[in-house]
Amino acid sequence: MANPLFPDWMQSLLLLLFLGIAIALALQQAKELKKIQVAGQKKVYTLLQCGEKEYTREYREGDYVGARTNCNEEEGIITKIYAVYQQGEKGKKPMKT
Repeated sequence: MANPLFPDWMQSLLLLLFLGIAIALALQQAKELKKIQVAGQKKVYTLLQCGEKEYTREYREGDYVGARTNCNEEEGIITKIYAVYQQGEKGKKPMKT
């Protein structure tokens, strides 16, 4: 039995409208949460030796001693990896491995 205030078709339309608004708000909140999580992530750096020189660069998956890589615009081989660390607010903090 229909409510005398709203016909059946209008109740369905209002229900769809409220569901659409709820979904839109949930998606917007998820997007904002993702922005906050990405902003909170810290970059990971590697301190390594390439040839005779030491370099600090962003961590790359697959770094290992003996890997061929570009060391400041020249081809080289990683001869030593000293540390992998996250850049924090208070400076460099080595990661436990």
